[in-house]
Amino acid sequence: MVHAVVLGAAGGIGQPVSLLLKNNPLVTTLSLFDIVNTPGVAADLSHISTPAKVTGYLPPNDGLKKALTGADIVVIPAGVPRKPGVGFPISTSVSIITDSCLP
Repeated sequence: MVHAVVLGAAGGIGQPVSLLLKNNPLVTTLSLFDIVNTPGVAADLSHISTPAKVTGYLPPNDGLKKALTGADIVVIPAGVPRKPGVGFPISTSVSIITDSCLP
């Protein structure tokens, strides 16, 4: 019984990662969190016939806290894409992780 969480689940990397976790036979609960669209992603994934129960959370009403409660594994594909000619936006990625994981 594994509760997996994807922070950044509505993005271009988060959606396929969520799909892979939904299809993993070890995952029994899959919580998806992002700033937009996660209920829709969760609804799409819920049509896949696996035992994993999928729930999408948004920031209002302590969505992040609800998504992380009881988590066994957390995957954080959240971030911003690189722009041509600009280096990796590490400061943005660090702020996403610290805002997500630190009280």
